Parts: sequence; C-alpha cells; structure tokens
Amino acid sequence: MDEGKKTKGLLLMELKALQNRLAEFEAVEGEHRRLEQELENRTRELEERVKELDCLYTISRLFEEREIPLSEVFQKTVDIIRLSLQCSENSCVRIIFEGQATETKNFLESPSKLDCDIIVRGNRLGSLEIFCLDDKPESHREHFLKGEKQLITAISEVIGRIIEQKQTEKAFLESEKRFRCLVENSPTGIFIIQDGQIIYENPEEKKLSGPLAQLFRHGNLENIHPDDFERVKEGLEKIVSREVESLDMEFRYYTRGKESANPEMKWVYCRASLIEYFGKEAILVNKLDVTRVKELEHLLMIEDKMSSLGRVASGIAHEIRSPLSGINIYLNNLEKIFERAESREKVKEILRQLQSASSKIESVIKRVMDFSRPSEPKFILTEINQPVEEAINLSSVTLRKSGIALSKSLAEDLLPCHIDPHLIGQVILNLIINAAEAMKNMEGTKRIEVTSSMQGNRIVLSVSDSGPGVPFHLRKKIFDPFFTTKDGSTGIGLNLCERIITDHGGSLIVLSSKWGGAEFRVEIPVERERKKE
Repeated sequence: MDEGKKTKGLLLMELKALQNRLAEFEAVEGEHRRLEQELENRTRELEERVKELDCLYTISRLFEEREIPLSEVFQKTVDIIRLSLQCSENSCVRIIFEGQATETKNFLESPSKLDCDIIVRGNRLGSLEIFCLDDKPESHREHFLKGEKQLITAISEVIGRIIEQKQTEKAFLESEKRFRCLVENSPTGIFIIQDGQIIYENPEEKKLSGPLAQLFRHGNLENIHPDDFERVKEGLEKIVSREVESLDMEFRYYTRGKESANPEMKWVYCRASLIEYFGKEAILVNKLDVTRVKELEHLLMIEDKMSSLGRVASGIAHEIRSPLSGINIYLNNLEKIFERAESREKVKEILRQLQSASSKIESVIKRVMDFSRPSEPKFILTEINQPVEEAINLSSVTLRKSGIALSKSLAEDLLPCHIDPHLIGQVILNLIINAAEAMKNMEGTKRIEVTSSMQGNRIVLSVSDSGPGVPFHLRKKIFDPFFTTKDGSTGIGLNLCERIITDHGGSLIVLSSKWGGAEFRVEIPVERERKKE
C-alpha cells in the first residue's frame, strides 16, 4: 500500500515536470514564432527601404543624363516611383512642373493621395503626387507606408535639387556658348598661357601670332623695338612673377626680325591678366594691333602742325617783314653815311641795329622750326624735383635783377615717375620766364612761387605769380599755337609746353593765383608708364 502511494507520487511529480517543460517549450516556440514574424516584418521593411533607396539612386542617375530632355526624365521618374511602392498595381503617380503634368499610364485621381511640393531656389515650381486606386475606402488608410511618405518627400527634394542643377548647367552652357562666340569672333587676339605653353588662341590671334608669341612663351625679347625693350622686359617679369595681377603694355615689335632685309614694325596693345584655368594658374592675354591707329595719329599730328603753320603764315610774314623793313632802312642810311663820310660811331650803331633785326628774324625762324620738328620724349624713372630745381637755378639770377622774389616749396615725398627731365625742365623754365615777362612793367611787389606736391596718384607742379593774371575768356586760347598778347612774341611757347605735358600723359591748365595773378598747374600721373607697359 505504501509502495503504491509512493509510486503514484513519483508519477505525479514527473507529470508535473513534463507539464512545466511543455509550457517552457510552448513559450520558446511562441517566442520563436514572434521572432520569425518580427524578422519577416523587418525583412519586408528592409526590402521596402532597399526599393526606396534603389528608387532614389535610379532617379538621381536618370537626372545625370544631360542629353535626355526634362519631359522624358519626368516620365521615367513617375514610372520608377510607382514600381517602388508597396501596392504598385493600385497606385499611380503624377509630377506637375511649371504647369505641365507628367503621369503614369494608369493615372486616375482618387481621394487618397500623398503629395509634396517641388522647391527650386526657394520657389514652389510644382508638386509630386501619388494616388491610391483601391475601391475600398477602408484600405486607403493603410495603403501608404510611413516609409513611402518619407520617400516622396525625399524624392521631391532630389527632383528640386536636380532641376536646379540642370537649370544652372543650361545657363552655364548658354553663357559659355555666348562667350565662346564672342571670343571666336573678336577682332582682338586672345590666348591663354599655362606652364609656358599657349594652350588656347582664338582665330584672330592665329593671324597676329608670329615672333611676338615667343615673348609670352619663352620671354624672348629679341624682336622688341629697342626703345621699348626695357619697359616690356620689366612688365613681363612682373606678370610672370605674380608681382601684379594685371598689366597693360603698348609697344613696338618687328614681325620679321630686326636683322631682316625689310623689317616690318607693328604697334600692339596687350593686356595680360592672371587667371585660374581648369584649376591651375594661367595668363590670359588680349592683344590688339594698333599700328594703323599709331600711323593715323602721326599723320594727324603732322596735319595739325601744318594747319597751324598755315593759319599763322601771315602772322609769321609780319613778324619777319618788320625787322626786314628796318634792315633795308638801315642799309639806306648806311649808304648815305658812307657817301657823306660821317663818323664811324654812327656806322657802328647802324650795324648793331642791323644785327638786332637779324637776330629777331632768326628767333622767329627758330621757334617755327622747333614747333614743326617732331620730338619724342625720352622717358626715364627719376625724381621730378630735380629738373624743377635746375629750372629755378637757371632763372634765379635773371629774376633777382628784375626785382622778382622767387620762392619754392617742393615736396620731399614725391614718388619717382617716368619723365623726360630735359623737357620738364624746359616747361618749368618757360613758365617762370612767362611769369617774369607778365610782371615786367608792373608796379609793386613781384613774386613767383614754384611748388610740387602729391595728390592721389598724380604729381602736381605749379608756377604762380603776382602779375595781372589771365582773363577767363583767354584761359584756353593762350595754348593755341601763335596766339599771344605780348609784343615781340611768337606765341609758340605755351603750346609747346602743353604738347610736352600731353606727351607725358598729363595736363596743363591756368588758374588764378593766391595773389590774383596767374597760376599754371601741371599734373602728371605717376602710374602712366606702368599702365602703358
């Protein structure tokens, strides 16, 4: 009896243990099924994400095709999007851009819709729309996955960015086309130098290129005109060494070489600029043949001189006729004196008067010759105060004898500039002499002041006096050739002064001085020579 109870108890215990193990197994199996379901769901979601990523990637690659028109790109895009949706057979897609609609073949509007704006440069230019075609209203709520809602937003942003990129590329290509058309048809020679090689030249440059191309390729200066050699050499070194970013040069060169039997010389204007070309430093050069312009300038200058001489021919004749008449009178008197055998003192006096009249004629002829003779300034880099000081020293003794007080105020911080010192000294000396002559018959204090100063990028020289001044209506006319208000003057001096200053790229004007007299002001740009280079 006891034995049976004991056996029964053991059996009950084993049964309970089996039940516990069965429960544990069922729990494990339930967890396994749950994990399998979760894995299946995650796998499905992952597949959807892969489809979405694949969709985005395919659309992005599609927009990279430059030859495909935007309408065809939109059509392929809506088809790709529909196939990427969970319920692709019950979905349709439409893109509206700038009023034009692109749809899938099965397109039909329905109440269930996902949409997102297409934004380009901050402006809404269209929209991307996805519709559910399921007839059961209750299925509309679950038709679109959460990931699909995110997908349409991402696709809209991608479409907006790619449209912006395509518009930029289109604008760039159109701009490049216009630019190339301008460059290819430009009358200016244009070429680009990189690593010592000419990597581009337009058709005009191909016509102009020759010995001059060696200048920019290898720095070969052998064909440059001797008068321009140093200036061109200095300019080339500056642009090649990157000391300056842009440089203008105007110079002469020989197209066949200096040593050829018939050397041909040309004038060219060049502008060289440092640029970046395909990510590397380069030099852009614009080159213009100005030979014909220079020839015309020379002809016009000669014509202007001849015209001026023609206008005043009668004046010159009068200038010479007066002393000639005096010479004839003196000769007649001299003949009578010899006939009467009068004193030698009278003869000497008449001879002195003859010499004076002859000197006046010679002076007139010399001034006319100086005016008509072409002169090219010989520019050197120097301090402008030096020729001004020399002009002051030359005139100081004469001014003291005339009772004229001469003062000077020359700035010490003037920049060196390219001038012809001899011609600048001639201008200042002439202005000082003119001022002295204007005060010749004047009563009271006589003063002349010479100053130099720096104003911006220009050097200003002034010669002021306390004389009667120049009336306003004559301030331009006094620079005309042969115009004068003084007796015994040819009126060429101020015109020569103006021409010299103009050749230096400057200006000469007349104002009122602080004493009420005349102030002749000369302005010469410091950078003139550098710009010409």
